[in-house]
Amino acid sequence: MRNRATVPAILALCLSASAAMAHHSAVQFDFTVRDRTISGVVKQFDVANPHTRIVLEVADDKGTRDIQFEGHSRNNYYRSGWRPHMVDVGDRVTLGIAPLRDGSDGGYVLSVTSANGDKF
Repeated sequence: MRNRATVPAILALCLSASAAMAHHSAVQFDFTVRDRTISGVVKQFDVANPHTRIVLEVADDKGTRDIQFEGHSRNNYYRSGWRPHMVDVGDRVTLGIAPLRDGSDGGYVLSVTSANGDKF
């Protein structure tokens, strides 16, 4: 009788672990694209763990719109040179990105360059 309760519990644990791992997949981003940049005005900049989020207001041939980008963790940003208030809402920045594979707006932040040339 004890084995009947243990097997479903182990199975549920394994399935929940695989779902958690899938959340951290970066398969939706195309890291083979090189030198893709996008510039805009920062609408939101959340530097947190496990992922950062930057929302840019971008004006281009498609019009003006807000685009959300995902980035690495706060710890990785800090190690690459980011410090609080290097980028604030309203600042103009250029992002180096790995675009979304499906071609929609957004991507994964590989670098951030501020208007004054600071880069991390």
